Amino acid sequence: MPSFLLRVCDFLLLAAAAALFGACLTSLLTTDAYGWVIPDAPYLYEPRDFYADSGLAGLAGLLALIAAERLLKVPRSAGWRAGAGLAAALLALYLAPPSPQVFGNTWASGEATRELFLAQWRLVLPIALVVAVLRGALWRLAGRRPG
Repeated sequence: MPSFLLRVCDFLLLAAAAALFGACLTSLLTTDAYGWVIPDAPYLYEPRDFYADSGLAGLAGLLALIAAERLLKVPRSAGWRAGAGLAAALLALYLAPPSPQVFGNTWASGEATRELFLAQWRLVLPIALVVAVLRGALWRLAGRRPG
């Protein structure tokens, strides 16, 4: 399988993880239950904005992953590669939550990070770990090593 196709799969995996986290977070904050809710705040944040943000978060994660593997010369061990994949997933998830204005206009400096990312570790860690495992399995299945 060509490297380009594997990178496209990495992007799709990171963007899907970002969308999953954003929708689950919205459900948790608006309904107090786990589920899938696409944020919709007319004239502020519409569903197309959510999907665009998820794609951009996936792209940022992919660029961080490529930078870690190519520019920083991540060692070729499986642990380092999994760590780079986990870091890229965490970056994509950090950038994934919808605009804080969807949940109200009174956000203090740094509060959005604390409440929409750090306080949601029960969602963040499992999603990031699954992304790292799926990415490793995909590359192993293709018989290639990232980087």
